Amino acid sequence: MRIPVSMAGLACITALSACGGGGSGSDSSGSKSQSIDFPYPGARYLATAPEALAATATSGLAITFSSNTPDFCTVADGKLVPVKPGECSITASQAGDASYAPASSQQLFKVLKKAQSINFESPGFQAITGQPAPLAAVATSGLPITYGSTTPDVCTASGAALTLLSKGQCTLSASQEGDTNYAAATQQMVSFTVGDAPPPVLTFASGYASASATLEGGAITTFAGSNIDGWWCSDANWCGANASTDGSTFSFHYLIQTKDPNHPNNDGWIGGYAGFSILGPNVGSISKTGNTTGGVQVDKQTSVKFNLGQNSEWFSASAKAVKVTLVLGHFANKVSDNNKACNVTLNTVFTPKGAAVQKYELQLGSFTAIGETCDLAGLTAAGELASYPIVSIGFDAAQPNFSVQSATASSPTYPTEITLSGAITVQ
Repeated sequence: MRIPVSMAGLACITALSACGGGGSGSDSSGSKSQSIDFPYPGARYLATAPEALAATATSGLAITFSSNTPDFCTVADGKLVPVKPGECSITASQAGDASYAPASSQQLFKVLKKAQSINFESPGFQAITGQPAPLAAVATSGLPITYGSTTPDVCTASGAALTLLSKGQCTLSASQEGDTNYAAATQQMVSFTVGDAPPPVLTFASGYASASATLEGGAITTFAGSNIDGWWCSDANWCGANASTDGSTFSFHYLIQTKDPNHPNNDGWIGGYAGFSILGPNVGSISKTGNTTGGVQVDKQTSVKFNLGQNSEWFSASAKAVKVTLVLGHFANKVSDNNKACNVTLNTVFTPKGAAVQKYELQLGSFTAIGETCDLAGLTAAGELASYPIVSIGFDAAQPNFSVQSATASSPTYPTEITLSGAITVQ
């Protein structure tokens, strides 16, 4: 018997799978194409726990990963395991099934040594007749520290043992050169006085009478702005300062709100600044006509000490450094700026160790950047500190938080907050 075949039937005979029929299902790959989205995972670091790789197939089928460079990286249970520094190549594969054809995608990225840092606190004043305690710097890697002295006439270091030879300023270095897993740490330096009696502790501020003044009467001036709010914050919903009722704590915050209808902006980027400055004791204001007196005059003191914290969002951002500025009493009219009144400033930048308030000690020797010369030639940081008092200290974000949003705000908000607790001293 002959059965007539329609054109549609002929099409089904030609491509049974297109009509949902034919085949036993034993064929391991189908005719539908699929693709894999394998985002760039970024650099990976040695001495860190294996991290999961992430890729998705348009089919929704499971992905497997394999290393093309096992000398530099391997894969275990879908996680990348760094082996040694170099280029790592990973393939994300999907083998296909009865409906989908196989697919794969590759990514190439760096395996790097993990960064480390050194915490090296100054031992403080040392009596020339005393027996100094062992040096106790610590590297975040846990690797051993190497100490050195740049003032061998005053002090030397052998292992962790400090030897005092004469009165004067002792300057020590702490280094960690790294190993197969860790990169070399930035060398840390500390200085202190060796003598018969310690130099006096100079109190710049003992606490806070209000959000605008210290207990010593030094005025506190805040500043913040961004392209979102016209480069100056005057909105209390964006910026503000507070002092605790017991006078122990001061904080200043700046909240960049990119969708605030009161500050419409379509730039598509964020730039800004935020911080505050504190006048020293017996400084009513910084003179506009001559050198400013008052404040604290450095003699044999070697460091500035304070307790500082920052909000968790800013601390979790990649850019979380704090700039500290010392304004000195050295006045000049700045010729290049229409003879504007000007004071010499010294700067340094440090990266907080955590979001919570904790103790910091910045060596005066680290204030090597002359932020403002007032067009004066031949200035040195050490010479300026020895000759002129510190009349103001500023704390500001080297870069405010532009990347980590508040988890509790109702609209996109990028908070930056600096908190000081307790005294600011020079000793």
